[in-house]
Amino acid sequence: MSRKRVLSIIVVVIIVMAVIGVYMLVNPATSHLFPKCIFLKFTGYKCPGCGSQRFFHSLLNGDIRQAAHYNAFLFGAIPVIALYLLNDYTKLIPQWLNNVLMHPVTIALLVITMITWWITRNIFNW
Repeated sequence: MSRKRVLSIIVVVIIVMAVIGVYMLVNPATSHLFPKCIFLKFTGYKCPGCGSQRFFHSLLNGDIRQAAHYNAFLFGAIPVIALYLLNDYTKLIPQWLNNVLMHPVTIALLVITMITWWITRNIFNW
């Protein structure tokens, strides 16, 4: 592995660890450091990602119940997003899994799931 590649990985790891530290120590619900949802502000409806910052803060502090209260959808979305990131940036994903992830039916199901969450959370005020 080249020196430039190693340095890039180290920088990314440091940035990710710093962001994790901030989310662990600073509560987005009470801090003005974090952006608020523009969609919620202008429409009054929650977007699929609403509550994600508070979700991560609660999860990093071990409060799984509170994390689920803020955005239960992320419990399923995070592993899927991680798979797509691994697939895009590494060679660790086997070809058969790449084929499944990139299949139009898989992508359509993910979009339908997200839209269903979006509608359901606003109907039931989740």
